[in-house]
Amino acid sequence: MSARSKLVINIEVDDRTVLFPDGKFLSHIALHEGEAPDGGTVRLEGVFLFNESRLGPDIASLDVEDARELARSILDAVFQGRTQHVLSEAAKIAVIFNPNGFVLRFGEGAALRELFIGSPAIVRLAQGVLRMADRLSALPPH
Repeated sequence: MSARSKLVINIEVDDRTVLFPDGKFLSHIALHEGEAPDGGTVRLEGVFLFNESRLGPDIASLDVEDARELARSILDAVFQGRTQHVLSEAAKIAVIFNPNGFVLRFGEGAALRELFIGSPAIVRLAQGVLRMADRLSALPPH
């Protein structure tokens, strides 16, 4: 019986994608399979254009249901043209609609991470999150 290999999904973003509070421009967002005691998680990490300060790439880590809800909220924000929220025991996320793009706010207070991202890239992010959630929900092979 062989272990399933870990999947990493790289989402290409444009030159308007920035992660705060660090002020790092991103070239990609990498989606990783994470480990959790009660199932897998979807980890979002930034691939920075520069990072001499060597800050960590972590954006957020979500359980599968919160990841699905994030993707749904992203698509709702795109199609409805208004701000959406994901609120659960573990996740506090806002998908803020702006005429020139979106701001995804993960967490709050000192742990707040804000991702500024444009329309084409945010749809690719939703697709990648749904793909990773689908993989993590798959039944193990026999």
